[in-house]
Amino acid sequence: MLQKLDERRKWIWVYLISAFVIFSVGLLVLVALESNRLRHFKTDLFVLCIESDVCVADGPDGRVRVNADNWRALYSVVEKMHGNLSPAKNSNPETVRFEFDCHGETWVFTVNEINKNKMILELTGPRNYVVHVDNKGAFDSFLKAASIESFNAPNKPMP
Repeated sequence: MLQKLDERRKWIWVYLISAFVIFSVGLLVLVALESNRLRHFKTDLFVLCIESDVCVADGPDGRVRVNADNWRALYSVVEKMHGNLSPAKNSNPETVRFEFDCHGETWVFTVNEINKNKMILELTGPRNYVVHVDNKGAFDSFLKAASIESFNAPNKPMP
């Protein structure tokens, strides 16, 4: 009887350890897939900020044509950001929108400020991405990139 109890305990430990190993491998696969998705997001945004023909923004000063000298500054704001997985909702977020024409394709980069700590970046075009990031004042940088008085050169207002 004691041998059967020891045998059961042994198999329970085997099952628990096996479940833990499977869970750990699954978690590593999910992390690798998310890392790959974020790498593609940053690569697509980098190409848009380097090779686009036109970038038009809807921002605090209305619709403006973003000067090409400001595109790299826009990308550098995104490059410095970190992810934020905390759930937060805002039914009426403040939004800045950038439209890029690049290699005959139209891409829309939307920045939604959910609250002072969180933003949601959406990049839509041939591929679509949604990324949740920390705000930490970055939304103000996006507003500046979309304003007439931008980073490196003034943007032109559009009708």
